[in-house]
Amino acid sequence: MYAFRFSLALVGFWMLPLTGVHADGDAANGRRLAEHHCQRCHVVSPENRFAGINSTPSFMILASLRDWEDRFLSFFERPPHPVLVRVPGVPRKSADPTAIAEFEVTPQGIADLTAYAASLRKD
Repeated sequence: MYAFRFSLALVGFWMLPLTGVHADGDAANGRRLAEHHCQRCHVVSPENRFAGINSTPSFMILASLRDWEDRFLSFFERPPHPVLVRVPGVPRKSADPTAIAEFEVTPQGIADLTAYAASLRKD
C-alpha cells in the first residue's frame, strides 16, 4: 500500500517509475543524508553502532528485511516520519507538531537513501 501511494506520487509529481528508483541513486550521498538526518534516531552504518536511539531499527536490519526497498522508498509515510519529513509536492500527512527539527528530502534524496540501503545488504 505504501509503495503504491509512493509510486503514484512519483508518477504524478516527478514522472519517475517506482521500480528501480534506487538504481539512479547515489549511495555515497545517501549515506551523507542518513548521517545528517536519520542518525539522530537510527544506527545508519556498521562503523557507528552507538549512534541513534535504542528503540529504532538500524539501517542494516531494515536493509535485511524482505520488503526493504518498499520501506526505504516510502519511509516518509511510515510513523513517526510523517511528522518529521517533508517531500516537495507530497501533501503533509500530519499537522501534529514535532519536538525535533523537521527536514525535507527530495525524490533524488529518497533514491540516494535507497541506494545506500542497497549497499548495506548482504545478498
